[in-house]
Amino acid sequence: MSFSLLPFDGSLLNVWGSVLSGSVRGYSLAPWIGGSLALLTSLLITPLVLRVARHRGWIAHPQTDRWHDQPVALLGGIAIFLAVATGILGGGALPTYTWPVWLGACLIFGVGLADDLWDVRPEVKLLAQVSATALLLYAGHAFWRGGPFWVSIPLTFLWIIGVTNAVNLIDGLDGLAASLTAVTGTALAVIGGVIGQLGLTVVAATLTGASLGFLVYNAKPARIFMGDCGSLFLGYMLAVVALGVQSTGEPITGTLVPVVVLAVPIFDTTFVTVTRILGGRRVTKGGNDHTHHRLVRLGLSERGAVIGLSGISAVFALAALSLLWSTAQLFLALILLGGVASILFGLYLVGSRSYDPPAPHTPSLTEKIGALMRAIAGGIYWKSLGGMVADLLVVVASFIVAVHLRFGGTPPAAQIDLTVQALPWIVVLKIGVFYLFGLYHGVWRHAGTPEVVRLVKASTLASAGTLGGVFVLYGPETVSLSALILDWIIATGLVGATRFGFRALRQYFAVQRGGGRHVLIYGSTDPSLLVLRHLRHRMDRTVVGLLDDDPSQHALQVQGVEVLGSTEDLSHLAATYDVDEVIVPIRNTSEAQRTQIARTCADAGLACQHFAFRLEPAVEPQSALPPGDGARNASRYPTS
Repeated sequence: MSFSLLPFDGSLLNVWGSVLSGSVRGYSLAPWIGGSLALLTSLLITPLVLRVARHRGWIAHPQTDRWHDQPVALLGGIAIFLAVATGILGGGALPTYTWPVWLGACLIFGVGLADDLWDVRPEVKLLAQVSATALLLYAGHAFWRGGPFWVSIPLTFLWIIGVTNAVNLIDGLDGLAASLTAVTGTALAVIGGVIGQLGLTVVAATLTGASLGFLVYNAKPARIFMGDCGSLFLGYMLAVVALGVQSTGEPITGTLVPVVVLAVPIFDTTFVTVTRILGGRRVTKGGNDHTHHRLVRLGLSERGAVIGLSGISAVFALAALSLLWSTAQLFLALILLGGVASILFGLYLVGSRSYDPPAPHTPSLTEKIGALMRAIAGGIYWKSLGGMVADLLVVVASFIVAVHLRFGGTPPAAQIDLTVQALPWIVVLKIGVFYLFGLYHGVWRHAGTPEVVRLVKASTLASAGTLGGVFVLYGPETVSLSALILDWIIATGLVGATRFGFRALRQYFAVQRGGGRHVLIYGSTDPSLLVLRHLRHRMDRTVVGLLDDDPSQHALQVQGVEVLGSTEDLSHLAATYDVDEVIVPIRNTSEAQRTQIARTCADAGLACQHFAFRLEPAVEPQSALPPGDGARNASRYPTS
């Protein structure tokens, strides 16, 4: 089976016209029919499965390595399986794949069901996945079908088994696996329709419909879990459908499309595997160290984590869809940017604790990663080398994106040739200027205004050099000033994002965090913001708002925290926001103000603390003092 990418023009409309008409190649292939049938079946059958599961005692009970804290019914995957089957039959998509593919799907569902009921050993599940992949290869489907068989066949096993388990592993929060499947299935359905694979479109639409119907009962608080029979089946079907979008006429980009569409579950599985290996834990053992678990620990609600990861999945899906209307160069540029962002995000997540801290003599996971990077990069400068590599990828991607934006997505052939020829010199020039301006000598997580100024200066000089170099080497008629201006804007913003990303993420999650004592900070000026920044580095307090006796400041937000009212409103605010204490900065507040606030807090039943940073002179060691001077110096330089 081979096909090519259809142009984004009238032929695309003709394809979708035939899809909506419901009659292609002699049988119904209307995706909306298959998706609707799957949605309705899932909505109707899931409550029945829920009732039977509760009656028979098929319940998932809370465990130390599981996230839920209440008993929840299992086997929702039965409803998903039946819904997908109904949608495929009703949508006329059964001939899309031959019997070995469907047999593989049934095998995966069966072993997942057996695991939910009787706890099947891991090697049995792996054997079933290997067998299903062999059936897929027998049917003529393979990953990177244009490549040599000795590469394509191992990649097919890796792809099917990897994606199947990735969806299974990411099913750790209420509604997460169903939401990601709905997003991914929608993207695959659109791609399938555009490239003319209408059977593939119907199958993808049924996965979306079945997942959305199940999500009604699986969203937090979940009444039923899909179990392994659902997550393994959805993972297998997504992996199979994703193989159908590879033959887009571009061997490299076509092969990468399914990887991008399924980026979120692939990232999570890779992240967990690497961190567990480095942390000395079993990869196959369940745990609460997945991406979604860490996001919740950092401060997001469970619903927020599901929405956030689904949104990220949608962004990657849009990046994959960009290949349908633009060039392979732009698609690869977007992949580079996504790769840089994923690595930075993973490095930030490593810092969130998922297990008890190791013993004092045992290196932490962060320290192990640092040691590994020092061994690979050589010495203590691995962060600088990592930053240089990240900037290199960003510079390449920024210039490509800028050129495509300037010419509406599809630049003329002459501009593409110029981009290919000029990029190596642009990269050398910009990275060299960045190095001279000291962009690789700072600590990213503490970047501030001086780093912003230095970055803007470096990027401006580098862009000016790019303009002059292109003008001299290729002639003034080849220079697109607007493209270079766009390149300066994009490159400056993205290089800055790599520097300030850690700090921005830390501040965002600190705003979302709700654990610890709830506190109000008095004032909205610089000393109060110093208190706010200090508390955001702690896990034992959450700032719920600011107090300010100036009415003009009320309802304003400062670094994401609202000025809720004045000290006169303290009793009402304490009851509304469950406040435990009020913190008053000593600087810029008089002793009379602090005394009055302390009385108001006492009347409201709240604790009141003062905050101050101060410098104290060091006491000279006793051995260094002349005889008889110890008491005198101790009295001159008190330590408390």
